[in-house]
Amino acid sequence: MSVTLRVHELSKTYGSGDQAVQAVKDASFSTEPGEFVAVVGPSGSGKTTLLAMIGGLLTPTSGSIEVNGRDIARLSGGQQAAYRRQSVGYVFQSNNLLPYLTARENLLVMARVTGGRLGNAGARADQLLEELGLTRRARALATELSGGERQRVAIGRALMNDPELVLVDEPTASLDSARGKQVVESLIQEVKGRGKLGLMVTHDLEMAELADRIIEMHDGRLSVRGGGI
Repeated sequence: MSVTLRVHELSKTYGSGDQAVQAVKDASFSTEPGEFVAVVGPSGSGKTTLLAMIGGLLTPTSGSIEVNGRDIARLSGGQQAAYRRQSVGYVFQSNNLLPYLTARENLLVMARVTGGRLGNAGARADQLLEELGLTRRARALATELSGGERQRVAIGRALMNDPELVLVDEPTASLDSARGKQVVESLIQEVKGRGKLGLMVTHDLEMAELADRIIEMHDGRLSVRGGGI
């Protein structure tokens, strides 16, 4: 299924009165089906807040976020939880793997969290690990994996629930440039090969150049390169 995303005049304000901080200001952009988009900007520019709102982790102060025509900003609490569980795959900067589980078991945990949507979670985990070049490391504990391997396991975990959106927050922050490029290329291959929509927040312009399109963010405001809004 092709996935579309349309963000319109999206804003997020923390606090009120003199203490109010507007982290995202009237952000608008849209994507094409199958795109992998990078969001770049300095620390504190609002990138992670934007990603969290699209992922249903934060509620916008105003504006809309339409995923396949459905405004997720207006879903009830239960509906948002279902959206996060069924439609969104997250790859976090710190990977957040469970250290006492193997690479394969870290993927299987996600299948359990999503309520068993996948008929054969074991086979899917094995397929993802193979595609990510991790078959030989499937039974290694998370603590035994390299930084690049852990991030690739995190990519596989994000894809276990067959999400519409794959949202990625600074996936190469703790990696050298060669391993970082390998991780991002694996991520793009998996997302585009499965017909998903990928949105990656990064401060690394070299990694951003691997995306189909770059959106720049400064002081909570967006500017779009290489495409329309």
